[in-house]
Amino acid sequence: MNDQNSIDHVFTRKLTEIIQENLENENFGVIDLARETGMSRFNLNRKLHSISHKTINQFIREVRLDRAMEMLRKESLTASEVAFKVGFSSPAYFSTCFSEYFGYPPGEVKKRALISPEENGEDHSVKPDSANQESVKTETKPPERKKQVRWVVAFATFSILFFMVIIYFFNPKTFDNLNFGSNNRLKNHARSIAVLPFINDSHDPDNVYFINGVMEAILDNLSKIKDLEVRPRTSVEQYRNNVTKTIPQIARELGVNYIIEGSGQKVGDQISLYIQLIETSSDKHLLSNRYNLKLEDIFNLQSEVALKVASEIKSVITPEEKELIEKPPTTSVAAWEMYSRGLELRNIADLENNIENDRQAKDYFQRAIQLDSTYAEPYVQLGWICCSYDELDSAFFYTDKALYFDPKNSNAYSLRGWLFSQKVMKKEAEVALNLAIRFNPNCSPAYDFLADMYYNRGDSYKAIMYKLKAIKLESNSIDKRKNLVSLWDSFNNVGLYAEAQKYAEKLIALTGDSTYYYWTLLQIGYNLGNFKSVNNYAHKIYRTDSLNLGKLLSFHHSYFLGNTYMILREYKEAYRIVEKYTGSMKEQGRKVQPNHYFGYVYLQNGRIEEANFHFEGAIKYRLQLIEQNKPTEISPPNLGLAFIYAAHGEKAKALEHMRAVNRCTPFLYRCAHITGLKINPMVDCIRNEPEYKEFIKNAEVRYQEEHNKVENLLRTEGVLISSKK
Repeated sequence: MNDQNSIDHVFTRKLTEIIQENLENENFGVIDLARETGMSRFNLNRKLHSISHKTINQFIREVRLDRAMEMLRKESLTASEVAFKVGFSSPAYFSTCFSEYFGYPPGEVKKRALISPEENGEDHSVKPDSANQESVKTETKPPERKKQVRWVVAFATFSILFFMVIIYFFNPKTFDNLNFGSNNRLKNHARSIAVLPFINDSHDPDNVYFINGVMEAILDNLSKIKDLEVRPRTSVEQYRNNVTKTIPQIARELGVNYIIEGSGQKVGDQISLYIQLIETSSDKHLLSNRYNLKLEDIFNLQSEVALKVASEIKSVITPEEKELIEKPPTTSVAAWEMYSRGLELRNIADLENNIENDRQAKDYFQRAIQLDSTYAEPYVQLGWICCSYDELDSAFFYTDKALYFDPKNSNAYSLRGWLFSQKVMKKEAEVALNLAIRFNPNCSPAYDFLADMYYNRGDSYKAIMYKLKAIKLESNSIDKRKNLVSLWDSFNNVGLYAEAQKYAEKLIALTGDSTYYYWTLLQIGYNLGNFKSVNNYAHKIYRTDSLNLGKLLSFHHSYFLGNTYMILREYKEAYRIVEKYTGSMKEQGRKVQPNHYFGYVYLQNGRIEEANFHFEGAIKYRLQLIEQNKPTEISPPNLGLAFIYAAHGEKAKALEHMRAVNRCTPFLYRCAHITGLKINPMVDCIRNEPEYKEFIKNAEVRYQEEHNKVENLLRTEGVLISSKK
């Protein structure tokens, strides 16, 4: 190594050490690194680029990723935990960056570690390590054989391209029949678009709310067009401050054919905006307009841009959609500004679960209403804030107000539908959510809420179809993880295990977290009665993070392990795990709710007082549901009562509640129900009763009918790719 190389190596090593000292600080960036080195950003960037041909952002990110790889190999941490430890606030974005850098998702690191480099065809020793790489690499002359190979490859490539050009000129339609992977997929949705976060050109950071408000308004107007498929803000937010990804890259990740970029600023009552529409397949700018206008004209601009974009990409707009787009949201620009400030804080509060931001957002929404009492959107946001604190009656008041002033407000109908679903008013919820979709065909929350409602109702087909639509709209978004969980659960319920596993694998690719994947395999094992497999995966989930509350469907990991031991009749192990569960709940300051499975575990271990607490509480809760006529269709209250009374040896009461379940016409059995009825030890005292055997037989018939119906419908829709069961 010559002197200059040595100096450069010391310099990059020093940069690496500074970054590693600030690794968990997600906000540590270019300015901070420049300050720590005592250099200007310009000089630091110029020097680093001359040494490594990388930008400062690139260098920082690669140091983070190299450390992440090291942690994933050597420490028993999940990908999500590693993401936060190396300074990524979004596990999904971490997974994407990791995959691009190393060629595979973080969830595969441990699996690949079990295979030798020769077997999996990779050699990590050649991966550039920011801490140790040579600053300047000397290019060695390739062996003669490599030169020959390169010439052959180059000649072959040229020949193929030449051949394709000749074919094209003789028969241009030839290319229409070729499948170009992701490009072909994009052609299926020719009018799909994403509005990337606009850039604030002002030196005043306080103006961010304004530029985001303009971006949000344009996105909202485009979403009202049924002929357009529009990605929500939750999908595009991760590209804020993007400096490394190209437009075609972003388009592939979002699955869109068009992208809108924008920037601007507000100075007093003067606005300057620059907006461009890009066709992603060619990187061609279809629109590139600068607007200089007064603040009072902002609503006209928001409508004009949406209509121009739709016209440029030849999207069909109905008269009703045009009317909705051209209608100003309020008569007061000042009210819109107050609302935009509140919305900015509300979005941050959602991401960070920050009560103080919610409080400030609420204040801005109320000030917006003071300026224009007929402005619908602030009422909707106040309603959602009320929902966050279980103030459902107040939320209903606000949604009524919003719809009184704007009877075609999609966001208000979405909130109203969710509120009705919480009140178990199914028909009203369905009507409201469908109206939300009518006035905004890209309203992903409405599809999401409908899917959850149909799932709870036992209509697996509709649950799956609506969830697929929500996932499609939420491409590459944070919300997609939750929806993938619901989707594979829906497939599991009707015994379509290959599909369930497929979507669980997509979840790993998105998050790099194997916990959900293990949960899918656990469920499949349970439904098939393979309890060795169930026990294996329950232990894997438990070992992943035994103290993580609420990660899997709002349950502690040890809940599943304790329940597994109970089913396997290993009551001492079940008791040990249940005690660990209840102990950690108390340590977290969370109340342990009565659970009839826990009651049975305590009963089998002679802990009568604890058993009575769980049994009596579970009975009281289910009787209240029956009295209020609020059946939970996933698991009717009578089914739980039958299990509890059977556990106490009260055959007559147990069979009486089994009959009540049979009379519950809408109830559709799921795989887990059938397996539980067959092997759960709680029903041992009635297992050999002829009436109980007939009950199981009827349950299996109902389940099989639903399975066949859903499978046939999904196959007709082209959703199913496998016939495995």
